[in-house]
Parts: sequence; structure tokens; C-alpha cells
Amino acid sequence: MLTSIILIVLSAPAPTANVDSPHGTLAFTVVDNEGNNMPARLTFMSDDGEAKDLFPNPDADPKKLAVRKHAIYTLDGEGAVTVPVGSWDVMASHGIEWSIDTVHINIEEGKEYSWDAILVHEIDSTGWVSGDFHLHTLTHSGHGDSNMNERIISIVGEGVEFAVATDHNHNTDYQPTIDSVGANEHLTAVVGNEVSCPYGHLNAFPLDASAKVVNQKLEAPELFAMIRAEKNDAGVVPIIQINHPRWGNIDYFGRRGLDPITGESDDERWSWDFDSIEVLNENYGWGYHDAEISDVPTRSSRHSILRDWYNMLNAGRNVSAVGNSDSHTVIANIAGIPRNFVHVGYDDASNINPADVTKAIRDGYMFTTTGPFLRMTANGEPMGSVISVNDPIVDIHIDAQAASWIDLDTIRIIQNGDEVAIVEVDGDVDGVTHLRPRIRIDAPRDCWIIAIAEGDEAMTPYVDEDDRQIFPLAIANPIFIDADGDGKYTPP
Repeated sequence: MLTSIILIVLSAPAPTANVDSPHGTLAFTVVDNEGNNMPARLTFMSDDGEAKDLFPNPDADPKKLAVRKHAIYTLDGEGAVTVPVGSWDVMASHGIEWSIDTVHINIEEGKEYSWDAILVHEIDSTGWVSGDFHLHTLTHSGHGDSNMNERIISIVGEGVEFAVATDHNHNTDYQPTIDSVGANEHLTAVVGNEVSCPYGHLNAFPLDASAKVVNQKLEAPELFAMIRAEKNDAGVVPIIQINHPRWGNIDYFGRRGLDPITGESDDERWSWDFDSIEVLNENYGWGYHDAEISDVPTRSSRHSILRDWYNMLNAGRNVSAVGNSDSHTVIANIAGIPRNFVHVGYDDASNINPADVTKAIRDGYMFTTTGPFLRMTANGEPMGSVISVNDPIVDIHIDAQAASWIDLDTIRIIQNGDEVAIVEVDGDVDGVTHLRPRIRIDAPRDCWIIAIAEGDEAMTPYVDEDDRQIFPLAIANPIFIDADGDGKYTPP
């Protein structure tokens, strides 16, 4: 509910708008359905749906707010801000697991207004944590616009629970900033590094913030071996994640000769010693579409990394698919779209064990998404499992959820790279979508199976769009089927 109020403001509002131009004041709270304050993003849109440059002062309240263009992230879920005179639709959000609350507000000069927004946790993600494994700051990467405080406030505002700091050739540690702004209850972070080589970019995590940064000039066989030997507080072998592997001139797959048809490279500088690849990069999900066969804009991402991944699975290579925001900015490319949900068996965002996350990545007990929450089992076993069957029929159960503002209308089952089943939802769903289809497919020989969930309604204005619209999309990692009864999985 929005009300115009007449009172004495006890503390001056954060000067987010240009205070030398006509403006009013908006006092706000954002709470969950139990009445607890929560971090959030406030997004202001004009009546015609445009995202205008409303808030030019990023330093309005640097320990509580991250401010940019038409958006204000709030760490505490309460405050007062200055807003330019005009007619605005205001949207309160907290990432893809939560509902959105909206209000229309007509700001008049010198007037004071208040709004209490209520958000509902609409997705049952019990036992899963959400992680963005590719995040930057202007502070240590040298481009973009997000400083350290803004990075933490925006991550928390988007509901990301596990954050990997991956500035270019720098072992960045978010923890001092998390402590400084008081965000420990909302987030666990680990040190990482986007090792930015002449032949491509890759993320390594977790690392030791005080360790010497690995030499990015080394070729992959030696570089990957050195990363594997890095020590860290979690006591695990670091993850190696290949970033945007078909992206222009920083594409490891292209620069080191991975054939998009055969899925092999004969370049002596190639190494297969990595754990995961970004099938989705940035809010747009670069890498999913193939420029050769799709009319969807792909910028310089020429070949489909999804197809590369299929080739790897067909060859028996245990590589997990991930998706990350690669965010360098506060709002132009938001954190947490896409993100990864990994199964750890608990829900405490303040105390996530990095060893549990790295295990889930290597086991493939995870999925990546721009919106839908997607779980899959085969004969009762979860993603990443190898199962033996006694007959050629596999019983697949899907549990797909989408918040009330996210579209979900198609689920496809892929076997060894080919679509073998599809579930389509007829008509519009009013409210939260929760689909639990049971699908039985033939498995006459050993195979792998994944699920892909999609919606055909764009996610604007939750995410900005420029080159193309951004749609809901989730990709489950595979389950491997031993169909011939020999007790092992043999790749196709």
C-alpha cells in the first residue's frame, strides 16, 4: 500500500536523486510474509516502460544501498530515498525464488510518501543453495562499475547465497566487505580468480587470498595442473570452470581447436582437466544458441556450448554445465542471472561449506537457470547418478517450479543429445507454476539424460534487455543410465 504521509522525517533521506532538481521522498520497507525485513531491489520504470536515469548519486548511502540508473538495492530492506518528480511503477524483488510486489506512485515536488512491500518465498528450494560462480568488481577487474560494497549489496539483493569472487588475474576476497556492511547472515563467499589468458578465460575456486596469483601466461596443461595444486581453507582441489568458451577472441574452445562437430582437439596445448563449462553466460545466456542455425542474436559467440557439452557427454567426459552472470555492473548486467542451484542438504546461507559446493559441481548434482527451479530423477535417483536398469524403460520424474512472475510452459527431455520427450503446458498459469510430470522413455542402450525447462514470455523489466529478450531457461545436469546390465555406464 502506498500512502502520502505528513510527518517529520527523523533522518534525512538518502540523496539518490539529483537534489537540485524537483523531487520527493519515498520511505520504504521490504518484508517477507512473516514481517521480517529483507534485502531487495527497487526498480523504477516510467509509465511507458522505460528505464530512465533517475538516480545519479551512487554514494547516497554506500553501506546500505547500491544505486544505479533506475534501481536501488537495499541491504536492510528499509530506508528513505529521494525520487525525481514523475509517475513511476516501482517493483520490489529479491531474485528468482521470490514474488514481486509493485506499486504505482506519482511523485510531487517536496511531498513525502511511504510504501510497505511484501515478498513471498514462492519456491521450495529446501536443501539447495543458489550460487553465482562468476562475479567482478571495478575495484579489482578495472572495468564495469561495481565497487566492492555495491557488489555485495547487489548479490544479496538478488538472493544469491554463494558467491565466487572472480576478478581478472586477482585473488579477490569478499569477506572483509561482507563484514564491513554486515551481510554475513545472507551470504557465503569464496576467493576465486578469473585467470585471463591470451587463449581464453577460466575461473579457479576456492583459492587462498594471500597466495601468489597463478601465471596466466602458461599453456593449459601446465596452468591447470598448477591450479589443481593451489591450497585453500576448504581443503579441496580447486574447481576449474571454462568461461564463455566460444566468445570471440577469449574462447578457449575456439583458440585451442575444439571441433564443434567431433568434440575433439588435436592441439598439444589443449587440456581436458576442467570440471565445468559455462553453457549460459551473462543475463542473455550467451552460449546456448548456435549462430549457424539460429536467428537469435549471439554476438560473437559463434557455436553452441550446449552442443559442445553434448559432445563431451557422448564421449564420456564428466563435465558439468553451469551458468553465471559474469556481472561487472550493478544493474546493466545483474548478478544471479543465470545462477546455479547445487544440492548441499541444508539452507543456511551464512555457513555454506565450499567443499559441499565443489562436490556437487563435480558430481553434477546441480542445475543452472535464469528463472525456473528444475529437479530431475530417474528411477528415483537424482542428477549426477549412474543407475542400472533391469528393463529398457526409464521412469523420469520432473519437479519444476517457477515464481508467479516467471513463465514456464515447456520441459524437454534430451537423451544422448536428441530430444525424446516434451511436456507442454496449455494456457496461462495464474500464480506459481509447479509441474510434476512423469515421463517414461526407452533406454535400449547406455545413455545420458538431461531436462531443459523453458518459458516463452520475456523477463522484462526484471532484467534489462538490449540485443535480445531474455527468457526463462533451466538446464539440469545428466543422469547416466547403465541399460545393458553390465554394471557400468558406457558412453555412446
